[in-house]
Amino acid sequence: MMNSNVTCPPGPVVIDIENITKDYVMGEETVRALRGVTLQIRRNEYLAVMGPSGSGKSTLMNMLGCLDTPSSGRSSSTLRTSPKIT
Repeated sequence: MMNSNVTCPPGPVVIDIENITKDYVMGEETVRALRGVTLQIRRNEYLAVMGPSGSGKSTLMNMLGCLDTPSSGRSSSTLRTSPKIT
């Protein structure tokens, strides 16, 4: 039987972003979707991204998933791809 009270200690940092910004230019207007986000995620950690509509949650997730690039800031990741599941 598995003990649900057992937790793994946080491991090394796998995602590290510092002062990430994302600006979208729409005509003459600039929309600032992210403003200086800094975050470290360690192996074995659980993370919830919460906030109201329009607060930049999807933009942040797109940055973390390498689907979009930041306007400024620094990011690094030590994640590896998972082996193919058959």
